[in-house]
Formats: sequence, structure tokens, C-alpha cells
Amino acid sequence: MSDIILEIGTEEMPARFMPDIMKQMKEKAMFLLAEYRISYERCRVLGTPRRMALLVESCAKEQKDLIKKVKGPSWSIAFAEDGTPSNAAYGFAKSQGVEVSHLIREDIDGVSYVFASIRKAGRATEVVIPDLLEQLVSELSFPKNMLWGEGKYRFVRPVRWVVALLDQNIIPCQVAGIHADRITRGHRFLSQGDIRIKSAEDYIKTLEQEYVIVDIDKRRRMIVKEIEETASEYAGYIQPDENLLEELLWLVEYPTAFCGTFHSDYLGLPNEAIITPMKEHQRYFPVVDMQNNLKPMFIGLRNGTDKKINWVIKGNEKVLVARLEDAKFFYQEDLKIPFSDMGSKLSNTVFQERLGTYQEKVDRIIQIAGYLATMLGLEKEKIIECARICKNDLNSNMVNEFPELQGIMGEYYALASGLDAEVAKGIREHYMPRFQGDTLPVTNAGMIVAIADKLDSIIGIMGVGLIPTGSQDPYALRRAAQGIIQIVIRHRLQFDARKLVQYVVSLYGDKISFDDDSTVEEFFQMRMKRILQDQGIAYDQIEAVIKISSMNFFVAVLRAQAIEKFSRNEKYKSLLEGIKRANNLSQKAGDVSFDPALLQEEAEIKLAASLRQMESKIKEQKAEHHYFESLNMVLSLKDDIDEFLETTMVMVEDDALRNNRLALLARIAALTADIADFSCIVEKESLPTN
Repeated sequence: MSDIILEIGTEEMPARFMPDIMKQMKEKAMFLLAEYRISYERCRVLGTPRRMALLVESCAKEQKDLIKKVKGPSWSIAFAEDGTPSNAAYGFAKSQGVEVSHLIREDIDGVSYVFASIRKAGRATEVVIPDLLEQLVSELSFPKNMLWGEGKYRFVRPVRWVVALLDQNIIPCQVAGIHADRITRGHRFLSQGDIRIKSAEDYIKTLEQEYVIVDIDKRRRMIVKEIEETASEYAGYIQPDENLLEELLWLVEYPTAFCGTFHSDYLGLPNEAIITPMKEHQRYFPVVDMQNNLKPMFIGLRNGTDKKINWVIKGNEKVLVARLEDAKFFYQEDLKIPFSDMGSKLSNTVFQERLGTYQEKVDRIIQIAGYLATMLGLEKEKIIECARICKNDLNSNMVNEFPELQGIMGEYYALASGLDAEVAKGIREHYMPRFQGDTLPVTNAGMIVAIADKLDSIIGIMGVGLIPTGSQDPYALRRAAQGIIQIVIRHRLQFDARKLVQYVVSLYGDKISFDDDSTVEEFFQMRMKRILQDQGIAYDQIEAVIKISSMNFFVAVLRAQAIEKFSRNEKYKSLLEGIKRANNLSQKAGDVSFDPALLQEEAEIKLAASLRQMESKIKEQKAEHHYFESLNMVLSLKDDIDEFLETTMVMVEDDALRNNRLALLARIAALTADIADFSCIVEKESLPTN
């Protein structure tokens, strides 16, 4: 068995690119190893900011033999009755590299065909691995590429060296015009220059000796241990932040944590005004005490050892203090201006070049929020006040310097101006959720203004033709739509979003237009489907619900959950068949009414009596959104429905009798028609009851 190492050394790569690059590299390598028929024990990706590497451990010294059968023409075409091969047989044999005499006969669905059995001996791994590695690198894709030198090569960053070894031997391949060798480079400042890798097996250990922790998981564990132990030395704790940890992982090759301090006077600033410069600008971890209060210190990470670490600490303290001084100055200056006056410059701030200014956006948000509050029967005073000032902090000094604090500083400034606490909190909340997994608004002001703001952006930006495509969504409209749906579900808001969308479109007037009236609805449907899929609901059940109530988000979720739960009932499949048949027949009913006096057969009399007992109860359950209970009540009619469909002729010649029976089926169909379109549901084996 052999080991293979491929290392591509580059200039420092962007930290945000690296997780996806590593994932892509591993997936492509495993696919190609299988395609090249090279077996192995383990395939690992390794990397630092300056290198990406693939380590294949215990791989076979040669490919597996290729054995396959290729189907050719039918036997009757390839061979005459006396067994003489035709031109078709000779042509097929030649194309597959076999003799005609080696062709075999096999039957498929009663028809005989010619097959060629091909066996191709595997070649030595050392022969095929150069092509495999070059193909792997050529198929890697990056969010952005760079050109360098004469502009011949594209890669995420300029390639400086390539290591490729099969055990102790150099693999003759090249990347970006650089021929592979065994020479790598250690830490940019701590190593002794060029490093020779003796063998693939020695790769990780050799780099560690040169202050490069190329094992990604090991480097992550080192970082966590370093920052936690350093914080503990100062009786502090680190608030978990996976995003910051992942970024730091790809900024260092040899991590060493250090603790810096700042004057406690800065703790008089809002916490976010301290934490944001630490995390977003300096990549520091804030330190808190047991009560989760900020301490005047931070944990940073050095790319190197602890040699002369005090100099590093002093330098980082100076940088952070400068940031905090800026924050302190901006905060104090902002407090001199009444918060209500901060919005005076919104009319000079462009929201989107074709949609006007932020003041125009705020005017629409006020109207949308008021309209939605009326739809939901909510008190509007605080909601409208929140909508009126929700963007005021965009013109503050703090938000201009630290855009991440929009909405957050608005709450602080509103409270400092003596505004109502719910209104102030709503300013912060109307940006929520900011990202996947973020908290949702809890106040009426926050949730209504959040929906209004997000929907205004979706309608306006899509209305000028900037519809998200593929992975391109520069205005984060998908996140906005998902946020709206999450808020609606979380607060159990019941309203028809279709009406709200139409209202927002009317506010824009001739500034926007849509080629298709269903564009926005389909956009929300896709978000709705994703949310329901994440809940484990089957695709056909989702389609059945979306078709009926795609723009009443909360109700759609309740209905989908009810159907999913109900589908576990052992009688679900047979009831589904009955509902579908009743629906299909009832389509022929037209505008006819049911007359009990026309009932004749015992089965239809029995069904009508059962329906009369259950119909009002089912309607009551549906009115309360108890859809699972509604379906269980429909289930109680199953035997009567089955008996009627099995024993009673519906499409009789007598018009009155036929129409009456169709009208009876229409009433059966109506029991579930406003829950879901059951024709969308694929019949399959029902699941066992929990």
C-alpha cells in the first residue's frame, strides 16, 4: 500500500473561501479515485491560509481491473440463422476491441442481444496518478480567481510551489505551469526556508516541525484550547462564536492566544459598540465574567509562538483602543442629536437608484405596517411610530463607521431620547432575522415593521428586474422572504399575504413592473417549500398544501404538518383513494344542489346520514385550524364512503339521480378541498403508526 500527498502552495487565500474549497477538493478527489479505480483506506484534506493539500493514505499500488459488458445490436441483426456474423456484428466487435467470436448472447425482456465482455487490466497507480491529480486541480472552482505573471493561469491566489509524492517518489505533474517537487515552505517567519518532504507519510510531521499545523481539526482544537485557557487565566469566559472561530482557523498556521486589556471606562459604551470592533475588525474574542458581563479585556490569536508576545499584546491594545476611542467619540456626538432629527437626511440617502431614497422607503414601510396591523387587528400607534423612525440611525456617526450596528444603535438612541421601550426595541428587531438561526422579533412593532421592510425590498427590487438567480442574490431577498415566513409562523399570524403583496405593488406605482403576476408568489412558494422540507415533510404533501394556501404561510404550515402526521395512519392510503375518487367524480357535478328526498340506495342514505352528523363538526375544527382532527373526522366516514363508491352507480341515466349523487360526492370532496389538493399526493405504502 502507498501514500499520496499533493500540496499546492499559494499566497494567503481568503479565509471565507477555505471551508468550501476544502469540501470541494475532498469530494472531487474521492470521485476521481473511484473513477480511476484506485482503492484506498482514507482520503483527507489538509490546509492552511497558504496551502491546500490532499493526503490519500494506504492506496492500492495499481488500479482494479475494469470488467464490463457492453450491449450491442439484437442477435437477429448481428447474426444470421446459421450463425454467420453480419457487418453489424463485425462493426460492434471492432468498436469494443474484441473478436467477433468473443461476442456473447443474452436475453432482455424476451429479446436476444449481442454483448461484448470487456476486461481491461488495471495499470500501476504511479502511471495514472499524474493525470488524476492534474484533473483534480483543473476541476476546482473558486468564488474569485486571480491572474498573475503573463496572465496564463487562473487560481484563487498565485501558485508558488507544488509538492506531489507517491511514497518517497515525486509524481511528475504540474499545476499552473509549476512542476511538482518535494520542496515545500514552512511558516513564513519561523521556518528556515525551503523544506524537503522525504515521503508522503512524513508530510504532516515535517510541517509541524516548521511551525505549520496543516491538520485542520488539530489546528481548530489548538485554537479552542488556547483561547479558553488564556481566558481562564484571567477568571474570564469566552462566548462561543463558530463563525469567528472558523475565520481564525484560516488566518493562522501556528496559533498562540494572548490576552489584552483596555480601560474600564470604555465599558460605558453599549456592549455592541465594544464587541463589534473586537470581532468584526480585529478578530478578537470578548471576555465575560460568570454573569456574562463584559470584562475590559480580549483574547487575540497570533500566527506564531509566544516569543516576545508582550510586544504583540501592546500593539493590539493600541489598535483596539483607537477603535474604541472612535466609537466613544461617535456615540457621544450622536447623543447630542435628538433621535427623531436623525432621519432628516434620509431623503438624501439612496435606497436603490431606480426605487428612490430611504425616506421614500420609510414612507412605504409606514403604510405597509399600518395596512398589515389593520389586517391583523393590532393596535397601530407604536407600530407606526417604530416604522417612522426605524431607519433614522442610518445617518448616525456610529452606523456610518460600523454598519453592522444598524438597528442596534437605533434602539440605544431611541431610549436615550425617552421613546417608548417597545418602539425602541422594534427598531433593533425589524432587521431580524439577520442570518440563518438568528433570533426573531418578539414585539408587535418589531415583527410588523420587519415584515413591512423586508416585503418592500422584495417587491421593489424584483419589480425592477433584479430577481435572484442561482447563487446570485446581492440584495439577500431569499433571506428576507424566509425571514418573513419565519416571523409569521413564530407568531402564528393569519393573513393572506397575496393581498399584502398587491397593496405593496400599488404603493410603487409605475416605478416597478412584473412580466408575470405570479412572480412574487412563486418566489415565496420556493421559500415555503424549503421551510417545510426542513421539517421533514414529503414533497408531494408540500405540493398539495402549497397549491391551496401558498400565501397564507402559517395556515400552510399547520395543514402540511397535519397531513404528514395523518399519513402515518394505517388507513391513510385507502382514505386517500376514496378522497381522490370523490374529487374526480365531483368535478362533473356542475352547479347542482343536494336533495335528501332523491336518495334511494341504502349506501347513499347511510353516507348522507353520516355526513349530516359530521359535516358541521368538521367545519368547526377547520375554522379553528385543527386540521389533523378534521382529517380524523373525515376518516370516520371512510367505510361509508367506500361502501357508497363500491355499491352505488353514480353515473346513471336519470339526470336528477345522477346529479344528486354527484352533489353528495361534492360535499364529501369539500371536507378536504380547502385543506389540500389531494390529487398532488402520490399513493405509496403507508407508514406504521407511532
